[in-house]
Amino acid sequence: MTAQRLMDYKLVRQCAPTLAARKVGSLFCMEKSPAEHEPLCAILARWNRELNPSGIFVRVVAERYGRSFVYVYRRNVLSQLFNETEIRQFMGHYGYQHFDEETLIANLTHRIAKCHCFPHEIGLFLGYPLEDVKGFIANGGQNCKSTGYWKVYGDVAESEKKFECFRKCFSVMNSLFERGYSLPMLTVRNAA
Repeated sequence: MTAQRLMDYKLVRQCAPTLAARKVGSLFCMEKSPAEHEPLCAILARWNRELNPSGIFVRVVAERYGRSFVYVYRRNVLSQLFNETEIRQFMGHYGYQHFDEETLIANLTHRIAKCHCFPHEIGLFLGYPLEDVKGFIANGGQNCKSTGYWKVYGDVAESEKKFECFRKCFSVMNSLFERGYSLPMLTVRNAA
C-alpha cells in the first residue's frame, strides 16, 4: 500500500460514519510524519480537494506532543446543529457567541489550547446528543446508563441504534476501501 493510501485508510478507519453522512464530525490523532512522508498540510489539502465537493471538510484543531488532532466534519450538518436554540444557549455558557462555522471552530481550537484535556462541548462537534454532553459534565463522566462511542446519560435505545449504525459504517467502509474504493467513491454527498 502506498503512503498516500495508508493515510486515506487511517481517515476511513477513524471517520467512516462521517464519510457515510451518519455523523456530523469525527476527531482523530495523527503523528507528525517523518520527513520522507507527505507533510500533514499536503495530506489535509488533498483530503479537502477530494472531500469538499461532498460537503466534508478537514482541519487541525490542536497540536500536542508531536501529534495533530484532525477534525473531519460535514459543514452543512454542523451549521444546522448549531442553529438549534438549545444548543446555542448551552454553548453560550462556554463563551461561544457566534455560530458560523469558522468562528465555532476557531473558538473550539482556542478552548482546546487553553485546556490540558479537551473541553466537554467538543461532544457536540462530534454529534453526541446534547443530553449526553450535559450528563457527562454534570456527573463528571460517572454514573452513565450505557457506554458506546460516548457515555450515554439520555436515551439509551436511540444511542444504541446509532452505535450499531456506526459499527456497520466502519465495517462496510473498511471492506470497500480494502477492495480498492477511493475516498471520493466512499463518501456520501450532501443531499442539498
